[in-house]
Amino acid sequence: MHKKDDIVKIYDDMFNLIGAEKWSIVHERGLLHQVVHLWMYGDEPSGRWLYFIQRSKDLDVFPGLYDLPVSGHIDPDETFSHAVVTLTQERLGLKLLPEYLKHVGNIRQIIDSDNYHDNAFCQIYVKCLRLPIPEFEIHDAEMLFKVKYDEFCQWVKSPTGELPIYTPNGEFIKNSVEADWWWPRKNEFTTVVKPYIDSQN
Repeated sequence: MHKKDDIVKIYDDMFNLIGAEKWSIVHERGLLHQVVHLWMYGDEPSGRWLYFIQRSKDLDVFPGLYDLPVSGHIDPDETFSHAVVTLTQERLGLKLLPEYLKHVGNIRQIIDSDNYHDNAFCQIYVKCLRLPIPEFEIHDAEMLFKVKYDEFCQWVKSPTGELPIYTPNGEFIKNSVEADWWWPRKNEFTTVVKPYIDSQN
């Protein structure tokens, strides 16, 4: 979990590095910074699955909503891939090797909600999980779960009904509804992540 005094690099609108600032000030002022996002999917005998977390209910912003498995800022001395590896181990207890991560693109994310202003250039990574399902150790989140890929792809187009969610081992948890999800990720999924995953056999 990021602390308010964490330092991150900041950029101008031409993406020139102009300095570094505290995490809290970056979000108070809406300063442009870079973050990493990790999406995870897996192919099993039962089909293709996407993995998500439920955000901690103790967060100041969007507590308890369903979100992608790993996201976070990049320390000033980190590379993008190193940040993904570090955050994944911290959040999920999963050790990844940078060479097995796929950088699939980036997207600009701007969110204004009360005193929270997120102005981020998101570096997007995808990881395919191989069987057997890893042993996860979840930190700073309520739970890790998965959804059927085809069902999510259909539902995200028009999320008016229910979407079943399952434990990593495939046990049914509940039928989720639109209000359960944090929706800034929708455009990222449809424009960047889905085309890549669909290209994988």
